[in-house]
Amino acid sequence: MAVAISHDCDISNDNLDAEPFVEFIFARIVTQPNGNFTHGKNPRTLHLEYKQGETTIVLELIASKRTIVSKTLLEAIQTDQIYQLSSRYILQSWLAARYRRHALPNSLVNRLRSVFSYIEKEGKKNSSGILSFRLSYEPQDEIPPEEPYELWINIIYVTDKPEHTPMAEKIAHSIESEFPKLMEKTKEYGKVDLRRCEAISEEEFTLRDMRETVEYHLEHLSHRTDPPEPTVYS
Repeated sequence: MAVAISHDCDISNDNLDAEPFVEFIFARIVTQPNGNFTHGKNPRTLHLEYKQGETTIVLELIASKRTIVSKTLLEAIQTDQIYQLSSRYILQSWLAARYRRHALPNSLVNRLRSVFSYIEKEGKKNSSGILSFRLSYEPQDEIPPEEPYELWINIIYVTDKPEHTPMAEKIAHSIESEFPKLMEKTKEYGKVDLRRCEAISEEEFTLRDMRETVEYHLEHLSHRTDPPEPTVYS
């Protein structure tokens, strides 16, 4: 099975000099979704729900398994209309995320390795209510082990259900409480001072906040929305 991932306008453009190809990503049906691969958490593998009539099926897409096909070869192929994508935005965001991931300094990553593992565990358990984890740190560069980083963690949660607020606050408190013990596991790489860890609703988190922080991807946390679906060929 293959899913067309070129833009709709590019697919429909009949000027073959300008847009001669359609890009596809290969997919296979899996029996159950893996929570580590849903909602764009992982930049390499995506489990994506489609509707087949009244039945929900899950497709597994691998980012590296792409190909381009000449439009002239597609003229005789009919699209499969029985598959309806649950969320086009998840697919779009997942495809784009491979190219916009922020590279943290290696010296910071090494110090926070146990912290990141803990964040991933907590985030994946509560992925339906957590929109993103946003980090701010100083200094921005690589530093030697004897110099400390300062770190601020924001847990951004969605507001469509009242239980998401205490859930996010519980995660923030848990990270803050566990932080010293987690840092002890990587102390040979240097120190990180946690200046703040707090839960912030999507309504309170501003564009300025977004500019001043970077998203830590649980290899890519939670994308939600609906709109139309891309074409599926089988």
